[in-house]
Amino acid sequence: MPLATLNWRYVGFRTFTAGNLPASHDAVYTLGTATTYADASTRTPGTGSAWTWNRQQATGTTVACYGEPPLNPLTFRYIIANTVAFTAYTFLTPDTAELQNCVIYGMNRSSGAFTTWTSATPFTNAGFSGYWRGTRNFTNVPFDSVAMWESQEGVLIQYGHSASGVTSSIAMGALLDPLSTAAANAESDGRVYAMLGSGTNANTSATWGGLNSDGAFWGGTGGNGQSHCGAFSPGTKNMIGGAGAQFNRVGLTTTLSTFTSTNGDIVRVPICVLSQANGNFIGQFRNIYLTKDATTRLAYQNGASVLGYVWSPTLTTANDAVILTY
Repeated sequence: MPLATLNWRYVGFRTFTAGNLPASHDAVYTLGTATTYADASTRTPGTGSAWTWNRQQATGTTVACYGEPPLNPLTFRYIIANTVAFTAYTFLTPDTAELQNCVIYGMNRSSGAFTTWTSATPFTNAGFSGYWRGTRNFTNVPFDSVAMWESQEGVLIQYGHSASGVTSSIAMGALLDPLSTAAANAESDGRVYAMLGSGTNANTSATWGGLNSDGAFWGGTGGNGQSHCGAFSPGTKNMIGGAGAQFNRVGLTTTLSTFTSTNGDIVRVPICVLSQANGNFIGQFRNIYLTKDATTRLAYQNGASVLGYVWSPTLTTANDAVILTY
C-alpha cells in the first residue's frame, strides 16, 4: 500500500555574500527557522510540513546546520556542514577524502543529542552515514543564494549562483516508497530513508532527465565527488547494496516545454530508482514527479490553488524539472 501523501511546501530563498560558505549555512538556518512560507502563510517548526533546524557555531561562525522532520518515528536527523579550512570528518564511500569549502551532508538513525559535526557520532548514538559532498566548491562556483522545500518527511535544499544560473542541490529524508512492507525492502515504518546531492565535480545538468551520470540529480554515479543518491539498508546504517552503493533512475528522458497532457494539463510522472549494485527496485520518490521544462523556485497553480512547486537545475532558464506536489 502506498505511504501517506507528503505535502511539499516552498519555504523560500535567501541570498548571502557570494562564495561565503558559513553565510550559506546561516541562510539555511534562517529558512529553517522561518515563521512564514514564501506565500506568506504561517510556518510553525515541528508541525505540518515544517522541519525543526538548529545550527552549530564556532567562535560565532556557523559550521553546520542540522534538522529533523515533524513526522519522524525512527528518530532520523540530517546534517549539512563544512568550513572554509581543512577539517577532518567522517566521509562516506565513494568519496575518498575530506574537502573544504563545499557543503557536505549526512543522515543519522536512532539519534540522540547533537555533539559536533566532525564527530563519528554527531548525534551521540551510533547510526551515522558519514558525509557525501553535496555542492561545488564555493571557490569554483561562488554560490550566493539558497532555497528550501520541505514536507512532513523530506527536505530539498538548492544552492544557486545568480550570474551563471547554475545550481547544486541536496535532498534528505524518508524520500522513497518501496511499494512494499517486506523487511528486506522497507524500514519498520514502510519507508526507505535516502539522501542525495549534486557533488563537487559538476553542476547539475540542464538535461539531467536523460542521464544516469555525473550531474544527474535524482540519481547517483560511482565516482569520488560526483553526484550521489543512496539510502540506508533497512534496520542498519549501511547503504543498500554495500558501502557507497547508489541508485540509478528508471526510464531516462529529457523533457521539453511541450511535455504536457494532450489538453495541456500538467504532467506528473513518478520517478523510480534501482540499485546500481544488483538492479533491484528500491522505490519511488514520494510526491516528486517529472514534469515539463520549467524554471526553478516557481509554483504551479490552478487559479488560486497551488498544485506544487518546481525544482529545476538552473535559475534563469526552463530545463528538465520536477514538481513537488502540495
